[in-house]
Amino acid sequence: MNTSRAEIAGIVARESAETLVGSAHGRRVAAARRLIAPAAHLLARRFVEYDRELGDRGPHRGAEWIVARASGGLTVRGAEHVPSTGPVLVVANHPGLADAVSLLASMRRDDAWIVTANYPFLRAMRSASRRFLFVEDRCTALRHVVRRLRAGEAVLLFPAGALEPDPARAPDTARHSLTKWSRSVELIARLAPGTRVVPAVVSGAVSRSAYENRFARRRAPQREQQRLASLLQLALPGYQLERVVVRFGLPIAALTTDLHESLLASMAALMTAV
Repeated sequence: MNTSRAEIAGIVARESAETLVGSAHGRRVAAARRLIAPAAHLLARRFVEYDRELGDRGPHRGAEWIVARASGGLTVRGAEHVPSTGPVLVVANHPGLADAVSLLASMRRDDAWIVTANYPFLRAMRSASRRFLFVEDRCTALRHVVRRLRAGEAVLLFPAGALEPDPARAPDTARHSLTKWSRSVELIARLAPGTRVVPAVVSGAVSRSAYENRFARRRAPQREQQRLASLLQLALPGYQLERVVVRFGLPIAALTTDLHESLLASMAALMTAV
């Protein structure tokens, strides 16, 4: 089934309106949806194109194609730390909507899978969603991840489970967000013991100009400011000029003692280098 532009436009308009208004119901959000609808259709056309390219080119080349057109470019440091074959769990922060494609482009693995929340928008991306491991419930998601790793494939995991501060915009709060990470990596590692765990930090996923937009600055808490900034960045080319930077740390063996603490220490060190 092909990706539906109308379906994506409807989802973008609804979620954008709810983010702007801060509510899922009422006249204000309905009016916002009507105002946003034309821009949502333009944005949906872009996402349909992105989805097609991911399907045609594969995760690596498709993501490279998208990053080249939706950002100011990509800088990758430590790419040699990502094994080209064999089971690897890339564990990353989640600062914005550009991080997943930036990581896919940087990992250079066409057997990569992304663990993601079960959002309607992501479900609507028909080609891309074939590489998603949707978290419908914790046990099922865990089985899917472990099965892919045992098959010698690559999995991308965001342990925060939600948007986090961009280290390039708010370094202190970005480091603090690590304390809220799930310890699921330890369980995955025990069930797939041959896996290499590679920490990765993404910065610049939210451009400074979008983050400092006057509408975004009015949003609170900071996560809502970042969410609105991410939407503005997707919609307006003028906010897509900043380079995204991906930093990979040294691989950590799956059976390392205190894996969670070792992972957080590596992430904090990578963020300090931003």
